[in-house]
Amino acid sequence: MTAFGVEAKKILVTGSRGKSSVVRLLHAGLNAAGIPTWSRITGTDPRQLEPDGERSIERSAGAHVEEMRWWLGQVPAAAGALVMENSAVTPELQPLAAAWLRPDVTVLTNVLPDHQEAWGFGERDAVLALAPGLPRGGTVVIPDSLEEHPLLASLLADRSCRVLTATAEENADTPYRAANLGLARTVLEFFGQASNEAVKAMRELKADRFDFQLRRVAGAEVALAFSANDIQSTRALFDSLGWSVGRTRLLYNHRADRPGRLQSFRAWIEEVPWREALVTGARPLRRLQRVQYVKLDEKKGLAALLQEGDRLFGCGNIAGLPREWYREG
Repeated sequence: MTAFGVEAKKILVTGSRGKSSVVRLLHAGLNAAGIPTWSRITGTDPRQLEPDGERSIERSAGAHVEEMRWWLGQVPAAAGALVMENSAVTPELQPLAAAWLRPDVTVLTNVLPDHQEAWGFGERDAVLALAPGLPRGGTVVIPDSLEEHPLLASLLADRSCRVLTATAEENADTPYRAANLGLARTVLEFFGQASNEAVKAMRELKADRFDFQLRRVAGAEVALAFSANDIQSTRALFDSLGWSVGRTRLLYNHRADRPGRLQSFRAWIEEVPWREALVTGARPLRRLQRVQYVKLDEKKGLAALLQEGDRLFGCGNIAGLPREWYREG
């Protein structure tokens, strides 16, 4: 199945949120350390990161767990390191990534509730869903925020995992970036590659095109937080803006196949006294209180919603029109 050398460093990144960000950081750090690295990020815009750039992974159909095995089979023998994001969703498929990659180290970014249709709604459900993807007897890097998580600690012990705890980096733009940088640095230290050049490359890595963004559109301020997915991260991003809810228009993009995500956002959408709360995308089966459904024109996009001086906070799901809004920036 594999074409890369047996001496290649192999890193698996799993968790609820932040996987692609950690993969990108590790890719930048390892290449700066002189290790030719091939990496894979998935989600809305699957890509292969190479030592001299990146290219999109073209899909003839929807996302499938077998894409990981296909990707491993075409990584060149010149690869000195591989960094792979675990794209499995259901708990029973979580172990496949580790079985195929056989990682030297696995990163668990966090255990935020997500994929409610497959996992359930709470943090405990997220832990139970993700734990099968942590290789038995393997080395696992976790953020220090999870160091005393009783259920996770019990499951890691049951799986005889060696646990390395990562401390968030200082002087980062956001708490999430600080945590991700800490995870990436701990992996480089595990391999003895945390040189000044490697750490500098990670710290200076530019934001991905689908990361949280604040823009000026048609004289309005627009926050694009569609890629956050979970309610906890989304609320933290909104709070970071310092915006008054009474002056803010909320726009939630709904996917028909993600009813659980809408359910987890429902109270925040309905009960917070927004200036206006809007839902777009697929029309929800159950009507939300004090919320207006809007069907956006693909050509006019966000501009059709905005007036000068508006503040609009977009969240929910990136698939659909929001993906194009990111690409337009």
